Amino acid sequence: MKKGLLVCAAVLVLAVLVAAPASAATDIKFGIKAGASSSNVKWTDDVGDETSLTEFTFGGFVIFELSPTLAIQPEVNYLVTGEKWEVTDGANYERFTYIHIPILLRARLMKEGKFVPVLFAGPAVGFLLSATDGGIDVKEYLKSTDFGLDMGLGAEIALGKMKALIDFRYYMGLTNVFVEPEFTMMAVPIDWSLKNVAFMLTAGIIF
Repeated sequence: MKKGLLVCAAVLVLAVLVAAPASAATDIKFGIKAGASSSNVKWTDDVGDETSLTEFTFGGFVIFELSPTLAIQPEVNYLVTGEKWEVTDGANYERFTYIHIPILLRARLMKEGKFVPVLFAGPAVGFLLSATDGGIDVKEYLKSTDFGLDMGLGAEIALGKMKALIDFRYYMGLTNVFVEPEFTMMAVPIDWSLKNVAFMLTAGIIF
């Protein structure tokens, strides 16, 4: 957890330092957004009948403009990953909640306009808040931090002095977040891997 916090803090400081020269000439913009996430995590023991888990997601962000078309965009989001599958008495769920913090390089494909397409990508770190499997707490079996990449596209829509934002992205976890139990009945270690993945569709406002 401490290592993840240090990495995240270092990336945030770097983003601010890089953006600082531009901030004197351009406004720093803030925004909020909300929408839905759809996740079907990648387990090595998946049997193929797992389906996506859809949950509410929301967050806030800051845009540091480097030029009329390029910006750095740090974010803090609430994100749920997991999956579900059918069992004899209904559906079973794996549900992992994270504070998800991406640092994005953001490219506007037009300098101005009522509708401006946007592309973005960058590293992300997630801090685990809770983890349940069928309602049972399994947080001890997951690492406290997850690292990966956010990438996607969106659009800015002019609304007077403010702008509406539509954002569609994919999160690809690069970390095996599964922690092997310290005590197991098996004669050999459990060589399992769990990686988070999620699609997110959100709408928001840039102030």
